[in-house]
Amino acid sequence: MTVLDTAILGEIQSVMIEPEDAGVSWASGFWTAGEVIDYMNDRQRDFLKETFCLITADTALFTVPGVLRHPLPQDWICTYMALWHGSDGTYKELPRSDSFEADLGQPTWIYETKPKPDLCSDGDQATLTMQVMPAASDAGLVEILYVKVSAALSNSGIAFEVPDEFVPAIKWGVISDMLSKIGRAHDPRRAAYAESRYAEGVEAAKAMLRGFI
Repeated sequence: MTVLDTAILGEIQSVMIEPEDAGVSWASGFWTAGEVIDYMNDRQRDFLKETFCLITADTALFTVPGVLRHPLPQDWICTYMALWHGSDGTYKELPRSDSFEADLGQPTWIYETKPKPDLCSDGDQATLTMQVMPAASDAGLVEILYVKVSAALSNSGIAFEVPDEFVPAIKWGVISDMLSKIGRAHDPRRAAYAESRYAEGVEAAKAMLRGFI
């Protein structure tokens, strides 16, 4: 990852016919520097979440026997895979599910325990918690692969965390957000084109990771 935020901000300024100063100022007054930086950070995080092109391992999610919900890392965005690492040293995959599906398939999960859970959920409970279903009767670890919050971009020379090949997609996503803003620069047709270029980058990343089907 070698592309810096200042370089992309300069390219965006060129596309938007603004004086280029690495995103420090926006002479038209249509956008503020902070606003564009927020667009850029949001797009990078969305790209990482949609593609799973960069994932992090965490093996320190200690659990408590008989407890359903356990804390996730503070930089968690979304989960790619979860495994139960039992105290006996064995592993078991925990498919992602939700409480509704568990109610249908295993109605007693809410009040019974098993040595090893069958499912996990990170979407129907408090943020930054993972629920195992049913609760484990034995101590163990939940090991996860997940997308983490990327380093905050600015206009001070921070490197993107997406691979260099996909930084142009982030640029087009930012341009789409800028042109979608209600105001004198609002341009739905150009915004739609820019959004299509962002979506193209997302699909290219997915294809490279999973292969062409």
